[in-house]
Amino acid sequence: MKKLIKSFSYAIRGLQYALVHEQNFKIEIFCAVAAIGCSFIFTISKIEWVVVILNVAAVLTAELFNTAIENLCNMIHKTTHPAIKIIKDVSAAAVVITALCAFTCGCIIFIPHIITLIKSL
Repeated sequence: MKKLIKSFSYAIRGLQYALVHEQNFKIEIFCAVAAIGCSFIFTISKIEWVVVILNVAAVLTAELFNTAIENLCNMIHKTTHPAIKIIKDVSAAAVVITALCAFTCGCIIFIPHIITLIKSL
């Protein structure tokens, strides 16, 4: 049980690090809170909830992996190196693709609700 609690404490420290040091993670947390808030406001369906939750998790996870990869690369090579640059660029691209997919899903889910709200005013 001690081992399990210790592993959770490492994970919490990783989240704290990202929240303190990573601007993009803060922005993504803000977007996640906004998406979840809109999900409550528009009372979306269960399947839409699943899509929102999976997309939030995917974006945050991609950003955490990107942060880990960037920190590892910085530790391995302090100066600019062509191979390290490719690794970091590809890692960042993974986050962008994940975020664009999440944004697209968010549009598909929320735009109809927003249109209905506007029409009812």
